[in-house]
Order: sequence, then C-alpha cells, then structure tokens
Amino acid sequence: MKKTTLFLIMLGLLTWGLQAVDLDLGLFYGTRSVADDQIRDVYGNGTTFFPYVSVGIWKGVFAGLGHEFGYDRDGRIGLYQEETNLKVTGLEFFAGYRFDLGKVSPYVKLGLGSYAYEQTVSGASKVDEKKSSVTLAGGARFYPVKGLFLAAEIKYVPLKVKPFDIEVDLGGMRLAAGIGYTFNL
Repeated sequence: MKKTTLFLIMLGLLTWGLQAVDLDLGLFYGTRSVADDQIRDVYGNGTTFFPYVSVGIWKGVFAGLGHEFGYDRDGRIGLYQEETNLKVTGLEFFAGYRFDLGKVSPYVKLGLGSYAYEQTVSGASKVDEKKSSVTLAGGARFYPVKGLFLAAEIKYVPLKVKPFDIEVDLGGMRLAAGIGYTFNL
C-alpha cells in the first residue's frame, strides 16, 4: 500500500505542471496460461483481472500502475492426491507508446512486475514468495465515443521461480479484453 501511495503522489507531481494530461482508468479481464506443463496439469490455466491507471506523459508516451489478480486455482497433487491451491498476484509498473490513429489506437508497453505466489497443500502453506519480472504487451484500443474505450491486449510474463530444488515457470501469456475511460485534464 505504501508503494502504491508513493507512486500516485509521484505521478501527481509529475503531471502537475503539464498543459493537457490524459488520465486513463481501465480494467482488463482475460485468460492466463501457465508455461510449466506439470503446474498446468495440476492447476490448469485460469483467468485474471487487471485494473490499472495510467497517465499520458507526452505525444503517445504513457506510464502507469496496475494490479493483476484472479489466478486462484485448486487441484490435487502427489501420490496421495492431496488438495492443493495456487494463487498468483502481481503489481506492475509499465510504460508504453500509443499510436493514435483516430478511433483505433494500437500500443506497445513494457513493464516491471512484482509477483507474489502462494501454494498450499492440505491447508498448510508450503510456498509463499515473491519474484520480479519484466513484462511485454501489445494491443489496441477502440473509441466508440469520446473518452470511452474498448481494448484487446496480449501480454507475456516470464516468471521462472525455484521455490524448492526444481525450477518451474509460472509465467505465460495473458489474452485480455478491457474497458476504460480517458479523462482529459
């Protein structure tokens, strides 16, 4: 919470002296794949939510902050088929460039995410750790009316972790659809 508050204060100070500022509030919802075969066999792929806020800095350049959550999957693991659960959430800072082409605006963005993952087996926590990773995304926005936008995005998050002796890849692709609003301040 301290990091979020500090970021919002810094974002406000950065945009205070600018002439015209675009503030975007949006929400993405979509699928989240898991790259590791063994993890995918136990927990499967899932869904994810990504609410975010971003600020247009200068001529198509934007920066923002988002929170990924929603991947919370149950499964059965091991010789005795014990009940297990895996949760992955993340806080992401990103920057990108949007090509404004009228009603359609394709974009690319690069981010840095801090992801928390927690695995429980039979109700006892086995893994509860964090890992940072670079993210890469691209997508497009469509503006049906002034301010309101619909979006589609594909994002890749590499997230190789080694909670025990074996490295696993919790990363993968995210395919999402979103909605948002641009405030011209």
